[in-house]
Amino acid sequence: MSLPNKIRAIVLTCDRYHVITRHMIYHYDRLWPNHPFVFHIPYQEVGGTDTKRIKYFPSPPDIKGTVLHLLADIDDEEWIYWCVDDKYPIELPIDKVATLISHAMRSPHIDGLLFCRCRATLSSPWFTLHPHKTKNLFGDVYLERKTWSQIWI
Repeated sequence: MSLPNKIRAIVLTCDRYHVITRHMIYHYDRLWPNHPFVFHIPYQEVGGTDTKRIKYFPSPPDIKGTVLHLLADIDDEEWIYWCVDDKYPIELPIDKVATLISHAMRSPHIDGLLFCRCRATLSSPWFTLHPHKTKNLFGDVYLERKTWSQIWI
């Protein structure tokens, strides 16, 4: 299955954590060399050099202002990938991830993907997940969250 050429990856970070951000991006590049992400990195005073996969954006110092600024030019229906600077994959089944992303982006009833189940989604599924399960044509099971709690994890 093919992926779109580019998916904006909005990184939640600030100047003092850019070294951590670069470490996170390094892991994506190492595990998935042809990933579709273009990392959008906010900065307040110290930016960086833009590349094909990294774009720096001057942003307000507050998190709400930063997020709104990074979302300003994005169409309401465009898929984005949310990145937290200190969370990165240590292992990825690339073919499966690519298939799930491709399918999800073509499915009007799917509006997000999370590739791990942890914390409350694993320990308390009756509280965090709807009881029904959806399967795609390949037999992959999708679970639907009840809330936006812990969406960054």
